[in-house]
Amino acid sequence: MSGPKCYRYTVDPAWLEAERHRRELEQCQQAIAQTRVAWATLPRVLADLQQRYPAETLTLDLLPPAPPADQTLDAVQQYRDALNRHLTQTRADLHRLSERAAANYTAKTLLAELSQDTPATLRTAAEVLQTRLDLLPADNRQTEWQRLLQRLNQTDQASLPAALVELRDAFLSATGARQAEALAAELRQQIQRLNQTYRAAIQQQLEQEQQVAARHYTQQVISETLAELGYGVETGFATLFVEGGVAHIQQPDWGDYYVRLRVKPDAGDLNLNVVRVSEDRTAPSNEQARCDREMEEHWCAAHRELLHRLEQRGIASQPLRAHAPGELAVQCVRPDAVQHARRAQVRRTGGLLRQREL
Repeated sequence: MSGPKCYRYTVDPAWLEAERHRRELEQCQQAIAQTRVAWATLPRVLADLQQRYPAETLTLDLLPPAPPADQTLDAVQQYRDALNRHLTQTRADLHRLSERAAANYTAKTLLAELSQDTPATLRTAAEVLQTRLDLLPADNRQTEWQRLLQRLNQTDQASLPAALVELRDAFLSATGARQAEALAAELRQQIQRLNQTYRAAIQQQLEQEQQVAARHYTQQVISETLAELGYGVETGFATLFVEGGVAHIQQPDWGDYYVRLRVKPDAGDLNLNVVRVSEDRTAPSNEQARCDREMEEHWCAAHRELLHRLEQRGIASQPLRAHAPGELAVQCVRPDAVQHARRAQVRRTGGLLRQREL
């Protein structure tokens, strides 16, 4: 039975899983590359810290973990996570070094201020401590901001949202410890919200990429299968299973007959029906109706072979609607409805089909 038919086609989940695996591996490798770029900034941070506090001995192992020899997805994911953990720990160690150096510097300055050998006018310990503590919180807030910034996703780090910039500036310029702590809490909440939005967007992007990948795979497989079976296709077929629409296929000896494919990629629907190119809009004669039916019967076996080959390459087709040959009249389409219609030398397809059977 191969009158007009409608199928719901789906791509084998095993192939989609393989494609997802490939994408995740690529994303892991990109994340590792970004993290290693962040690692490269740490020596400069340590050098700046040493320059600010030359009397301090500041040493820290800044070598990142070596990449794994095995490049499987599991191994690469584990390395990505280990690299991120190591980076976070090293940044925390840098923060502690900074705090220790600042505290030592403050203590030494205090002792120098209180020393009887100092020619400058002596101040009370409370005055000296207040002077140094007025400077220290700003350094601490800058360090805290850098620590919070590392929690932010890479996309928002690259281009800080205006609201976050405003909140950061308020935090860094806060005049009191209580105000600074309140702003720091608000910064943490804002970063958490941005990360949640980022993760939702990434998930949506992955789903869209999976759908697009399935469409491109379907287009590729069907194009290759039709070529293997000797079908010619019109130019509109190139993106049929990606963007949807209508296209026509034809064997070289089909004369005025074509098979029209109508595709809805969003739903995964594929409609197939035989059409005949003709300017004549009158009811077909008995002879013409017989030729139309014979063409539909021929297409019956041909389309089963097409579906079988697609299934072998992971594209399954579930029938939704089917009509027997001759049950519905073959639709006539004008010549301009078919792009670059191939005009075969044999005009009477019915006669050609009978010759095949002999």
